[in-house]
Amino acid sequence: MANFFHAHFFFVAIVAARLFGISLILLGAPAFAQMPAVEEVLGVLGMDSNQIAELAEGQPVVYTLSEGSDDEIAVGLAWYFPVPLAKVVGYFRQDNSISLDVGITAHGILMPHSEAGSLATVTLSREEAQVLLNAEPGDKFNLSLQEIEKLKSFKQTLKQMPHKAIEDVTGEQFRAILLQRYKAYRHSGTNAIAPYAREEGLDSKPSLELRQAANESAFLSRYLPALHKAWLDYPKALPPGAMETFPWVEKNVEGRSAAILRHRVNVDWNGGVLVLTREFYAAHSYNSSQWITGCLTYRDGTVVFQQVRSFTDQVTGMASEIKHIVGRKLLKDKMLKSYERLCSILGQCL
Repeated sequence: MANFFHAHFFFVAIVAARLFGISLILLGAPAFAQMPAVEEVLGVLGMDSNQIAELAEGQPVVYTLSEGSDDEIAVGLAWYFPVPLAKVVGYFRQDNSISLDVGITAHGILMPHSEAGSLATVTLSREEAQVLLNAEPGDKFNLSLQEIEKLKSFKQTLKQMPHKAIEDVTGEQFRAILLQRYKAYRHSGTNAIAPYAREEGLDSKPSLELRQAANESAFLSRYLPALHKAWLDYPKALPPGAMETFPWVEKNVEGRSAAILRHRVNVDWNGGVLVLTREFYAAHSYNSSQWITGCLTYRDGTVVFQQVRSFTDQVTGMASEIKHIVGRKLLKDKMLKSYERLCSILGQCL
């Protein structure tokens, strides 16, 4: 009789365990899954134990990242704020989160059926309009050979036009280029990003750079594999709960106004928020970039982390190592300015 009861209890326990596992699967949660500790996450991002310990001092901690090509510069940054997570996440959930951007002069959101009018505030100075009209393969403007040929044909129609009108219609041409690049990316993802024509018949290929940046993220592949795959395979569907927007900004880059097209995805994760940002077109100075930004509850406040991988032809060629050092410093300084702005917004930094 005792053996019967033991066997019956064992059978019931197995059935209960299976039902419990099935219920978790139906609810969308893997059975017995545990969210990783923040220290583990920071380690996977690339921080060592000493750098993680420094966070408690309330100052931003900069750390190095491996770089996969000669044109890449990469920097990681994390900082601890003694404020609740709920006060921080709102700044990262905004559709067009520019509160931490420095040097923005204009911005907006592109929608599936947007036309050139959505970019009406993107303008060119007289000097920039002339540079665009005279564009050749090189680094003055990031343009494909096809775009350059179209501009040459367009220039032939302007001989009898007043200078002010030339600025206006050249601006229209540039906004048409931006819109076409946005539509191509939205329709076919990174594969549709037209290369930038460079001197000596060489091209810069943001399509390959951005795939490289995505593949270099151990964080995404480990913790969010479905999002990682969707990020690589866009425009295939994003995982449930992921929200995307297509912001554009105009900002000062190396003393010149630059229009930049972005793809932004945010998702709730581990109690906080994770944001992926892909700059799939920049008018000049650099080719492309990817940001991974997140915030998580940590100690009695919030840790915010960011990794930026930026690609530019300016750090290749002779003295490349020195150029990379300078490039990382400039990128770090830019990220620190964003930290200072967030610190000011929150108003409660150590």
